[in-house]
Amino acid sequence: MKSIMERLEPPVRGLNHNQSMNVVVQKLLAALQVRRFSLEYEHGGLSRACILLTGGKGEIGGVGESIGLASPALAWLPVDPGHYLRVFAGAQGYIVWLLDIQARNSLGEHAESARLRYLIDRPVIADEIEDAASFAEVSHAFAAIDRETQKSERGSWVYLSAQISIILVCCWRLSGLEEVSMRGHSTHSTILLRFRNLVELHFREQWTIAQYAKALQISHDRLHDVSVRTLQRTPLQLVHERLTHEAGQRLVHSGFTIEQIAADLGFRTTSYFSRFFSRQTGLSPGRYRRKATGAHLSSDSPSSNSFADWP
Repeated sequence: MKSIMERLEPPVRGLNHNQSMNVVVQKLLAALQVRRFSLEYEHGGLSRACILLTGGKGEIGGVGESIGLASPALAWLPVDPGHYLRVFAGAQGYIVWLLDIQARNSLGEHAESARLRYLIDRPVIADEIEDAASFAEVSHAFAAIDRETQKSERGSWVYLSAQISIILVCCWRLSGLEEVSMRGHSTHSTILLRFRNLVELHFREQWTIAQYAKALQISHDRLHDVSVRTLQRTPLQLVHERLTHEAGQRLVHSGFTIEQIAADLGFRTTSYFSRFFSRQTGLSPGRYRRKATGAHLSSDSPSSNSFADWP
């Protein structure tokens, strides 16, 4: 039975959102009672949530054992049915819901993108944050997102992606997730992590596996053996998955022509790109774009989950 002092908030009360519903913001104002917010957003497939507590305490429930939050606190999590945030009297902050594609678009195209890509599919919690400068930066990003969702201006997608990128980097730095994971890394995992970083930097240049092996200062055969033993996929398959994922994202979410996408991803000809994409997905680029757009599959792209098992 719920406490009489706990108020259940409707999932759409007091929300700000941009017109395309890529990002939705709930500002948490101090109140006298305990409040509970569903993190399962009912409209638009917003499957990521980030939470900032600037004051007070709360807890995330529906994830097995409840996770306590003591401000200043930052949390990021993929949302599943039943997830909720309970905040206690006096708590303040924000809840931001995101489309998966908006989150992934915020990763950028650089070596650190590999680490952030690993992070966005996992819950990350940092509470009682002692680094005042980092907390000020992430607070500014949440406030900027809140302001932007109340506007209707050009460039909103880019602006929001930049602020989300700041939040993700702060999650990465504050959580200590990388340091903990690196302690248990085997030599194989370390090689694959370095390989993944290089793939993020050079897959658009169509590097050969020999070039990756040379940059890693190991033999082609060594890289192949590590990849197959650890991930049951060859290095070439991993590069192709990354390239296919990127192509799918651009086909669905950019206004570029197929010719432009092919050239930007390093394919010599459009026909070569079409054959590659069809072989990987079973659909031509044009048909994939029409099917995905027609079905409004905003977060669906080939190999969208193929990076989760990388170190």
